[in-house]
Amino acid sequence: MAKHRKDPFGALLSALTAGGWTLYALLLILFHYGRPEQQYGYMRYLEVEVRTGWLTLPALWFHLGVWGALGLAVTTLTLVHLKGRRQSQYLKTYLAMLAATAVLTLLLFYFYPV
Repeated sequence: MAKHRKDPFGALLSALTAGGWTLYALLLILFHYGRPEQQYGYMRYLEVEVRTGWLTLPALWFHLGVWGALGLAVTTLTLVHLKGRRQSQYLKTYLAMLAATAVLTLLLFYFYPV
């Protein structure tokens, strides 16, 4: 029975993939906090003041963070592709999904109705 060698580079790529998805999840929380509030009919009826614009600092960090997550995904995807082992091919799927969701999130951010 052959022993499997530990691959530290593969572990690093897996950690970068997990870190990218964790960053993206944290950025979605930041998006929820910084976006304009919805003014529902009941709130209008009670004359509750709502924020109609983005909070500046969370919006900036969200914007920079999504670009960072996209950069991390593309860089890690390139490294996984250059590594070329079949054992790490599943990372390509996760990284491609992260890059696609980051691009769609940026489009949502730029075209979000105010």
